[in-house]
Amino acid sequence: MALEFRQLTIRFDPTRGRAQRESATAVFGSRVQKAEAMLKGFGIGFTDGDHHVWRQEVDLDITAIQGNTVTVAADFLLRDRSGRIDDRFDGYVQAIVVADTAANPQT
Repeated sequence: MALEFRQLTIRFDPTRGRAQRESATAVFGSRVQKAEAMLKGFGIGFTDGDHHVWRQEVDLDITAIQGNTVTVAADFLLRDRSGRIDDRFDGYVQAIVVADTAANPQT
């Protein structure tokens, strides 16, 4: 067993009308047996002006482990109290992926 760490940055384009979900992959030196993603940081804001913030959401999920590659998906939402997700928002999420890797590197 060996623990390895990788940092990812997932970027979100200006969007309105829905929560966003984007993915990124982390590549490790050996086959990954288990992995977890942790939030390192994020930046989120309204694209077109200042609004009162009602709800922010950032969530990370491991969606696939294949060989030495781990795919992480991030859910991302910013909205005001208007009752709709009608204002464009954008930003980024930084994640740390911790993987339990096999002792022998892949060739």
